Parts: sequence; C-alpha cells; structure tokens
Amino acid sequence: MKIAIYGAGNCGEYVIQEMKSAPISKIEVELIIDNNPYLLGRTKHDLPIVNLEEFINIYQKTVECVLVAVWDLLRAQEMAVSLLNKNYNNIYFLPENMCEGALPVLAQDGKLMPYVKHISLCKPVLPYVEYHVSDFCNLKCKRCGHFSNLVTEKVFPDIREFSDTLYELSKRFRNIKMFRLMGGEPFMNPDLGLFIYEVKKVFPYTDIRVVSNGLLLPQISEQTVEAITECRAIIDISQYPPTRRMIEKIITFVQEKNLKIEIGEEITKFFAQKGLGTAEDSERIWTNCASKKCHFLRGKCLYFCPAVILFYENQEFLELNITKEELHKNSFDLVDGEENGWEILTRLLCPFEFCKYCSDKEWFDWSISKDQVRKEDWFVE
Repeated sequence: MKIAIYGAGNCGEYVIQEMKSAPISKIEVELIIDNNPYLLGRTKHDLPIVNLEEFINIYQKTVECVLVAVWDLLRAQEMAVSLLNKNYNNIYFLPENMCEGALPVLAQDGKLMPYVKHISLCKPVLPYVEYHVSDFCNLKCKRCGHFSNLVTEKVFPDIREFSDTLYELSKRFRNIKMFRLMGGEPFMNPDLGLFIYEVKKVFPYTDIRVVSNGLLLPQISEQTVEAITECRAIIDISQYPPTRRMIEKIITFVQEKNLKIEIGEEITKFFAQKGLGTAEDSERIWTNCASKKCHFLRGKCLYFCPAVILFYENQEFLELNITKEELHKNSFDLVDGEENGWEILTRLLCPFEFCKYCSDKEWFDWSISKDQVRKEDWFVE
C-alpha cells in the first residue's frame, strides 16, 4: 500500500523510521505533506516534501491513504480537517500514546497496526465548549459580552434538557477538551453542582471549568464545594476590580476548602464594536477573532460562538434583523440534526456567515452599568 505522511516533524520522522526498520513492510511511503514553506521543495529520507495544495492537485491519485503524523491530538484533527475540506477522506490516525510508549506502527505481517485507525472509525474531540448555567449576573458589567447586564430575572436552564443535549453531543464527540460552565455568574445557580456532575458523567475526561467573578465564592454551599472537588473542576476567576478588592477572602476560602482555582489578569478594559461588519469582512474578522473557538452550547444546539444566539435573542434591543434561517445556518441541532462530529468540526474550524455581524473593536475602561443600558454600549459609531 502506498501512503503519504502528513507532517515532517518528529512524529513523521518516527513513523518513517519505524517503517524502514520493520523486518516486513507492506507499506510504501511515497511522499511527505507539510505546509511549512521552509521545507517545500526539500526531501527527507529521499521522500519529496509537498504542501497540501500540491498533494491534492498532483499526488493524491498516486497514494491510497494519508497517515496524519503529529503527536498533538487537536493539531492532528485540524490537519485531517484540511484534507476533508479538499474532499479527501482516506485518512488514518496514530494512537495518542504512541510517542510515550514508542509503539510500533506496523504489525508482524507488515500492515498497519489495528490501532492505527481510519477516520471513519474515530470520533473527534471537540476542543472547547462553554455553557451558561446562569444568564443572570451579580456584577452587571457595562458592555458585557454575554449581555448579562440586560438580564433582570434569575431563570436557570433545565438540568434534564442539559443532560439530554450532552448525551447527543457525546454521540458525535468522544471527549471535550475543556468544558466551561459560566454566565452570567454560575454561582447564582443553586443547582450548579448538578450541572458539574452531569458534565463529568457524560464526558469523564473533560477539563471542567467554572468561570466566576469570585464575589459569591466564599458563600457557596457545601454541596457545590463537594461537586467541584469530586469532579476535579477548576474555578477560573475573572479578576474584575471588585474581585481584586476581595481577593484575600477568596484565596483564604479556596485554601480552606482545598479547591483549585486559576486567576486571570486584572480586567480593566471592555470593548465595543465599531458598528456592524460586512459579508466581505467575514474572513478577516474570523481570523482575528479571539472568540472564534468559543463554541457555545444553548438549549439543544451547538453554536459557532456565543454571539450567534445571544445577538439573536437580543436583536430587538440591538436593532438587528437576524432571521431564524441565519440562526440555523450558524448552529447545529444536536437532537434533530444529522451531522456527525467530523462534519461539525470541519465547519467550526472555518469562517462562518455570522461573522458579518461583528467588526473591529474599540476599548473602554471597565465599569458597572449604572445608568440606562443602551445599544451604543455594544455598537459604537
């Protein structure tokens, strides 16, 4: 079988050497794919190094499959997606622990080891998901990116719907690298612990984070402390000025309760958008966007980012005109939709139509919403 190795780094080097040193090999490496411009036109082990475009245009018919050879799982997925976007799907993956165990690539009969799996046999890992366990917030930051300062009632999501949606998500993804429970202020929800347990049950290997301003942390119940501890969740503290003023009390509490926290840098600025963008700006906006990988779970749908559903829900206030059709195009219905994990991931890693509602940013000093909240807090002229 003639194959191409995708990745000219240490992992690709390991795979090629393994194949060359095997007593019996029924695999022949024809070329190496790598998009590093420094390597193009060069060779390694007498194998030509070509970029993805050259492989698709010239070489894809000369090989039977592509073996993605990088140690980092998420990077390997991105490389596979780059092939899927070119309508090439005969892709194989190495096991994640191959590097640590120095595992063989070929079996005794010279064929690929059974644990070197075709993409059709692999569910991907979703890098990141965030979810509002409370839209309501106790801090009311002006220009809140999640519009929590517009929320006046403490209404919390249904745990059964959350559980059902997580189950549907698990049909498509074998793990979520990081799952952040946030808001609003998550500690406003008295049932926060149930949501933590649910994430841990469905995705036992995910990195669970509770994103909080920390102001309510010293007051949380023992049941919530127990859920955080048992599920090894980490509390991400957003260090707003009021948080910084009581940081001693917060640190003392988490030390007493043996909780793990990570404290971000002090937040002194929030941004507003310089009006609406355009469809022509979408790719540039997406490329420079810090939230492009902040995939957002709400109800039974997974959204490209929080702006999709939050702009839609607040469109009357923001004076936008977003149709249900646009909403559906920029989301995935996990209950009634038919996309598999790879189809979802392929779309998530590319610019999307909704980016036209975002634009360049203008930064302002952080403050509390004291006066009447206005659309101009988010969209400045």
